[in-house]
Amino acid sequence: MSASVGQTYIPNPLSFFKKDQIDVKLEKYSYTPGETIKGSVELKLKRPLHAKKLMVGLIGLRIVHQGNIAVGPIRVGNQGQQTQVYTIYQFEIPLDEEAVYYHELYPFEIQIPSDILQSAQQNFNSTLTGLGKTLSEIARVMDELSMSGSRVEWSVEAKLHIPLKIDIVNSQKIVLSEQK
Repeated sequence: MSASVGQTYIPNPLSFFKKDQIDVKLEKYSYTPGETIKGSVELKLKRPLHAKKLMVGLIGLRIVHQGNIAVGPIRVGNQGQQTQVYTIYQFEIPLDEEAVYYHELYPFEIQIPSDILQSAQQNFNSTLTGLGKTLSEIARVMDELSMSGSRVEWSVEAKLHIPLKIDIVNSQKIVLSEQK
């Protein structure tokens, strides 16, 4: 931590080599629908920084791998593999408003909806079908052929929104599954 005298900021000479950081810390990393995610967001900035807001959220991404279709013992399309990412769930809550941020710790709680796994699948299906009949036909074929190459990743993401600059973002992956 850098020293400051009154309102004067004295930078740490070694801070040039460090990046601004935002850390997401959770009490645990495996959840079921209906549980509450408890944790904290810790800011470790090199110097005080004016930002619009600090947010934390639960994000669900469906990652679909296409290509590499197996035909008998022969694997076709090794070079043509594509990965598509769809946001199937996103819920954010503000932790703080416009302010000058530096070294702070913000506790948070996010209630996981009890129907999150079903509604996330419906969101994915409606995203594909909403883009047109041709894409929905492709989605049906994709369901049949390559959903085995599909997975859902859940994470808790913290974001410090800085006007006219790149936001500072970090996330922590979690496991979200039906009853254990």
